[in-house]
Amino acid sequence: MWGFLKAILRVMGFSARWIGLILSCVNSVRYHVINSGQKLGPITPTRGIRQGCHLSPYLFIVCAEGFSSLIRSDESTRRLTGCKVARSAPTISHLLFADDSYVYCQASDEEANHVLSLLRFFEEASGQKVNLHKSSTFFSSNTSMATRSRICSLMCIQEAGVDSMYLGLPSIVGRNKNAVLGFLKEKMRKRINGWEGKFLSRAGKEILIKTVVQALPSYAMNVFLFPIGTCKELERMMANFWWKSNSSNGNGIGIIWMNWERMTKHKFDGGMGFR
Repeated sequence: MWGFLKAILRVMGFSARWIGLILSCVNSVRYHVINSGQKLGPITPTRGIRQGCHLSPYLFIVCAEGFSSLIRSDESTRRLTGCKVARSAPTISHLLFADDSYVYCQASDEEANHVLSLLRFFEEASGQKVNLHKSSTFFSSNTSMATRSRICSLMCIQEAGVDSMYLGLPSIVGRNKNAVLGFLKEKMRKRINGWEGKFLSRAGKEILIKTVVQALPSYAMNVFLFPIGTCKELERMMANFWWKSNSSNGNGIGIIWMNWERMTKHKFDGGMGFR
């Protein structure tokens, strides 16, 4: 709702003239529909933000600030309890990225009900409704199965599984990272298998390895510390693809004339510049 956007901008301290300029960019939109060759309209929207507008990402962040303020207010009044990664660490009550949100609270009926009431209040104020069918809950390992089932039933949200993803990465990471990060190995294996039937030159393989294969785990490596075993297996797949001849038709791995450690050196030092 544009009234909610106006109220948030006013609370954030923007001047009335600036708010008027922003709202004039938002509410000046008109739509026309072509039906059987006949032009219908204009249709004047009363809410929502246009996709593709340069202001839309910033206005969405402004609206999300209202949701963040509600959570901080409830945390300050002890109605919501955040999470600490260590005893002396600050409390984390929520994490926001684009339209994905994490809200932390205790696994109790009282706080679960309060999260639901907070979401309903934000929905009534802003017009943005949370899709509970696409939402899920995470529990700590010391939460009993009875408590998990009760809270999921109370909030009408399913519990997240081991294979759940968030921003392209696993949401739950345990001690065995080799099993959790197995999706990267499978993704790299499928990509390489799709190239094996093609006649690729050494230059073509070099470009594919540097621009495609090595780019697959780069984002995950910025988030997680990869086990040595996983790194060795990824390097082994790239080495097999590099040394395999086009005439092998998927059989064999070819003759490895140089170890991967030397292949990662710069070309001026006798390597290929692989990472």
